[in-house]
Amino acid sequence: MAPYRYEPLPPSTPGNHYFRLIDILPSSHKTDKLTLHLRTARLEDRHEYECLSYVWGPQSPSYNISITTTDSTSKSWDHPIGKSLHDALRILQRQTHKRTIWADAICINQSDIVERSNQVCLMGMIFWLAFHVAIWLGPDPDNHATAAFKTIQPISTAHWSYNDSIPKFTPEDIAALPPSPWHSVSTLYKLPWFKRAWVQQELGLSRTASFHWGNHPPVDIRDVFGFDIWMEHVGEPLRARFIHDASAVRGARNLWLQYGQVTRPGWLPDDEARERHLDGNPFLVVLADASACRATDPRDHVYAFLGHPAASRGRTRRHRSVGYEEMLQHTRETIVVSDYSKSVEEVYLELAIRLLWHHGDLVMLGAVCHTAESIVSDYPSWVPRWDIIDGEVAMVSGWAWPSRIRDPSGDDVPMHVGGYTLRVRGLIMTAVTEVLDWMDELRRETKSKILNRERSLSLHVGLVDRRRVFRTQDGLEGLVQDVVAEGDVVALLMGAHAPCVLRQVRDKDGEFVLVGTCVMFGISDERLQEIVNERAEELHDILLV
Repeated sequence: MAPYRYEPLPPSTPGNHYFRLIDILPSSHKTDKLTLHLRTARLEDRHEYECLSYVWGPQSPSYNISITTTDSTSKSWDHPIGKSLHDALRILQRQTHKRTIWADAICINQSDIVERSNQVCLMGMIFWLAFHVAIWLGPDPDNHATAAFKTIQPISTAHWSYNDSIPKFTPEDIAALPPSPWHSVSTLYKLPWFKRAWVQQELGLSRTASFHWGNHPPVDIRDVFGFDIWMEHVGEPLRARFIHDASAVRGARNLWLQYGQVTRPGWLPDDEARERHLDGNPFLVVLADASACRATDPRDHVYAFLGHPAASRGRTRRHRSVGYEEMLQHTRETIVVSDYSKSVEEVYLELAIRLLWHHGDLVMLGAVCHTAESIVSDYPSWVPRWDIIDGEVAMVSGWAWPSRIRDPSGDDVPMHVGGYTLRVRGLIMTAVTEVLDWMDELRRETKSKILNRERSLSLHVGLVDRRRVFRTQDGLEGLVQDVVAEGDVVALLMGAHAPCVLRQVRDKDGEFVLVGTCVMFGISDERLQEIVNERAEELHDILLV
């Protein structure tokens, strides 16, 4: 058959947003070639459909499916898809009647950059309007699904029922547990779906959702997340023995809860409560919380989260108390608009400027995390590189830095962006004279200092990861990105929510590279402000490049 060629979608206008839907045509023989009916639809018509969430995976070798543009199969065209999508469609296919779904790799013409950009703007609403999200976790060649779900479902059921039947495992109980079913649970926790960037929004905006793993019947997401909530609060010894790294599932679960607070009816009592939640969880925090996620296209570390309501509060300073459904009319009023014709650098720089303007201060600098390569690159050091944060605990939220460093002359934060340079005001407090090597005792001491800090970072002792302890010329100690070096300086920048470590650009007076924000031990936030007030005459323009 001839290859399928996409017909352009009608242009979207307010109240008329177009997308494509798939009807998976039925078959009683799983060996038959998959045949799909692809049709254009209007979001506002409220079609009954499900969304498919899956990991794309390698696209080669590909599987040919048949696409028809009519309900009959009298005329069809070939279309290649990857194995992961092919497996998912096979699982969802029914024997006697069609199943209507939305799947990005087919419903969006991936080779059309303009269409791809426009459809990404609608993806949040596409998932939110679906009556269900089917999540394909992948094949199960070793038959782990049955044991894993059978093991965790009773614990999840008891957790959501708020009863006393939840098991209370003692260390002796855990030592006596048979390892086999828990090995299956550990395998579930390692599945790559949980770490993908796009799936966080897809799950977060779902009305209902279920996991499909191999040939096991679908399992409600609450059966996994209820267990994970229980394990976080009660079952730490269980995690330590069997599961080890629970961060991927926990991150997906936390984002599901975060989205739900402002997109699902009944999760919060009223608009005022939703507004308070968004005030405490702006788009910057959403991105930081999702920084461990993986994305094939680095731009999707931003674009994959534009469906979060916090992204609609970032383009202007005004706050709108509207339901998520009303945002359908404002799909292009997010803090940035998806545009795949822009480079990764352009997307990240545009977002950084928007975040500076929206917050009115330098809290965004807490999201900057560097590698040995990025710190010496020509890319602006003050722009967060969302593709290299890799789960780093970004120091941007109110729990870490509830107050900002203020200019004694007034409340306005002096800052200006010119090209790739950010001009701010600040003073050099001290210089780094020694960078300490990590030893077990030093790591324990550092975690203790974080826990004992006046404004406690007790929930985030992970701040020591990919960071180093440094000493200064006046005997202070601090914790900053592990790219710190002797000769760097500690600066107090007006509008920042933490001290910053800077590195002067050689032969460029007043120009600095931002190494990162830091935690200073033995010195309170109040004392930092006192230093600024006492040394106000030393404040001068500092150029971050």
